[in-house]
Amino acid sequence: MLYKTKPFEHQKAAVERFVDKPYGALFCEMGTGKTKIMLDILGNNDSEDIVIAAPNGLHFNWEALEIPKHFPHTCEVYTWRGMPTSKTRKRDLNQFLKSDAKYRFLLINVEALRTKNGYSLVQDFLSSWFSRNKQFVIDESTCIKNPKAQQTRAVLKLAEMCHKRWLLNGTPITQGPLDLFSQCRFLNKTALPYNTYTAFKHKFAIETTMTMGQRSFKKIIGYQNVEELTKLLEPFSLRLEKKDCLDLPDKTFSTVSVELEPQQERLYQRMKDECIIEFETGNIVTATMALTQLVKLHQILTGFVTTDEGEAVSLKNNRVKMLLQIAETSSPLVIFCAYKENVRQLHEALTEKYGEDSVVVYSGDTPLNQRSDAIRKFQSGRAQFFIGTSAAAKGLTLHRASTMVYYSNNYSLETRLQSQDRIHRIGQDNKCTYIDLVVPNTLDDAILKRLKQKKELSSMVLDDLIEIIK
Repeated sequence: MLYKTKPFEHQKAAVERFVDKPYGALFCEMGTGKTKIMLDILGNNDSEDIVIAAPNGLHFNWEALEIPKHFPHTCEVYTWRGMPTSKTRKRDLNQFLKSDAKYRFLLINVEALRTKNGYSLVQDFLSSWFSRNKQFVIDESTCIKNPKAQQTRAVLKLAEMCHKRWLLNGTPITQGPLDLFSQCRFLNKTALPYNTYTAFKHKFAIETTMTMGQRSFKKIIGYQNVEELTKLLEPFSLRLEKKDCLDLPDKTFSTVSVELEPQQERLYQRMKDECIIEFETGNIVTATMALTQLVKLHQILTGFVTTDEGEAVSLKNNRVKMLLQIAETSSPLVIFCAYKENVRQLHEALTEKYGEDSVVVYSGDTPLNQRSDAIRKFQSGRAQFFIGTSAAAKGLTLHRASTMVYYSNNYSLETRLQSQDRIHRIGQDNKCTYIDLVVPNTLDDAILKRLKQKKELSSMVLDDLIEIIK
């Protein structure tokens, strides 16, 4: 087997099990490395055309981080950002479709397959070289759990053009066992011995007849034969949890890529250019002044700007959306933010989706008499999400969660190291996963790099800070 990065033993075993199979489902908990397993499987097949479809935003992560890090061969990658309109982007797409590179990846958000343009692109890609092997990967595969949904039907139709098909998900069941029907149907029509959703539902769901006025309908009130379903899944699926992977370290770290919205990108570039001019003209002469500019730049990346009057103005951004996608498969969850406005944005989004009682906040603005209540509510299971700032970085025990997201990084090395220990404490039975949300090739990258090098940004000299901003 060929590996670009050394696999853990559980990853190696998974690759060896699936590498020659026509389809498979990696139902592996976040932190176990299912994306690497998938890329190792793909990398140990001969020349391939590979489609990877994921919820919007996650497909960028494959381009920016996962393929460059783990795929063992030179390859060409095209990432869907909407139908190209400029001459340059049209040329790039045309060259990609005509390319005879040994490995080609088409990355697309699954929602785009509901559109004529998105669907046609995948169809054209899979048709461009009939002699090549085709593989189709669905990341976060519950995005095709609804057999009646337009995007599910589109995926199933496109899958018929592929030789191999793969599912990736940490929690393949979000509402009940019926979520599995169309996911398994994607893998192979004979993966399960049920030709229709109705037959599958009759086998595994318990229904009762409900009457409302003149209308009667069936309502699912429970499930049955679950052990039998589990046995049916075993031949083509792998279920891994962090606690079962004895070779995993106590702490694993990963990065999730976030793409800027056009307005963010324009504001960020304009402010960055202005900062560089200020440096070059000698208007910024102290490290404190440079840090102030760095904070303003970083705030744009995290989704807001601060006016001269000190008011925070939200920007359309993909960071909240990415956090919500992580939350779907990783709960309970501890989230750290550098800025109060990030806390406000997240609290609003999480409470809208999961309810007011599902979220607690622990920041400098949280009254002292409410801080202990927030911890108790989270640790007891009454709340699923804990949002904290540097105020929550020391002394707290939050080991009910084993996953922590750094929504926006604080510049303090001490805060970073202390915050990691909130979930990695005596009494923690699971291995801990830490996820950084990062806009590639920006200040986000530079800050995380310095923290990994165990450098304190607030103590850096002016020249170092100028280099970071550049």
